[in-house]
Amino acid sequence: MSEMQLLSRLYAREVKPTTRMALCAAGLVYALFAAGCFRLAVEHGYERGISIGEGSFVLVGAAAFFVAASRSKWQAAAVAVGTLPLVGWFVATPWNSGAPFLVASLIAPCIAVGILTRNSLIRTRRT
Repeated sequence: MSEMQLLSRLYAREVKPTTRMALCAAGLVYALFAAGCFRLAVEHGYERGISIGEGSFVLVGAAAFFVAASRSKWQAAAVAVGTLPLVGWFVATPWNSGAPFLVASLIAPCIAVGILTRNSLIRTRRT
């Protein structure tokens, strides 16, 4: 293979700028939410464990969005795997945040699973 073919394969899977910006913005929102959770852990000792747990799962989601922004091949899978633990957290602690946070935490993984499903159907139809 020539050097040009290798370079074209390398950049063929580059993340589109608009997609990258949206994923980075979502990652930033998750990171700010995680910072808020950790701030609560510092300020309110009576809910320290809950705040640290929630903040940790939110931080995993933020990392997933940043990974998705850098790797086009893993976008949907990274978002789904990285944000599902937060959904599990809200299911396990309904007394903490309530239904609005559970519903909000379901948005990203549902979109990612939809994209994964669509991509697999497209691949199936091609073969």
